[in-house]
Formats: sequence, structure tokens, C-alpha cells
Amino acid sequence: MKKLINIFIAFLAIISMAFVWLYIKRVTLPYNSEGMYFDPEESVVYHQQTADVFGLIALVLIILTVVLLIIRKKSK
Repeated sequence: MKKLINIFIAFLAIISMAFVWLYIKRVTLPYNSEGMYFDPEESVVYHQQTADVFGLIALVLIILTVVLLIIRKKSK
């Protein structure tokens, strides 16, 4: 059971790092005054608000990972 919890914590940490990477990538885009960025290579329009959502998801996942690490440490 402890091995499964460790795998789950590692999975959460990896997913949270991916969302942090997405957040940093989206925040650094040069948005226009309307909060949009057009990527000509992919023909996609990115909205500035999506960066906030990625940041919020990353924050929740990081908090969940830390809480699970604390619980695991106390249960030993």
C-alpha cells in the first residue's frame, strides 16, 4: 500500500510540474491589448486567462502533493 501511495505522490508531482511549465510558457507569451496571442506556426489563438487557470491547477496539485507527503511522513 505504501508503494502505491509513493507512486501516486510521484505522479502528482510530475503532473504539477507539467502545469507549472505550461503556466510559465503561457505567461511569457506577448499578448495584445485584448489578451490574445496568435501563434502563426500552429494557427492557434491563446487567451491570457488560460495562464491563470494553468497556474491555479498547478497550485492545487502542489498543495495536494505536499499534504500527501506530510501525511505519509507522519504515518511512518
